[in-house]
Amino acid sequence: MSYRSIDALANDALFSGRVRACTVEQSEHFAHDERPAIVTLARDIIRGEPVITSTFIRLVSAAPGIATKAGEPPDQSRVTDADILSAVQAFWPVVADLYYSDDGERATP
Repeated sequence: MSYRSIDALANDALFSGRVRACTVEQSEHFAHDERPAIVTLARDIIRGEPVITSTFIRLVSAAPGIATKAGEPPDQSRVTDADILSAVQAFWPVVADLYYSDDGERATP
């Protein structure tokens, strides 16, 4: 794993598209959660909020094992959909905490 690999994954159009697709798919699940911040995050992803999607892409690119699995030079096809799904699910509450208060309102910077 290198920071170069992480950056390359984060800027890889196919990898970014896969992470984006995963977040949208997971939004369908998280939109029915009882925690307001989790639900608001899901709705904003469905709306196509670019900053939040970009956050997921950067976090998943740097998730433990992802860049290592992609190799040097990085090949995003070595990262499985299950790897991406696992990282997206793990980062969902992290991203919710970054952008929303407990009541689901957008947090101020």
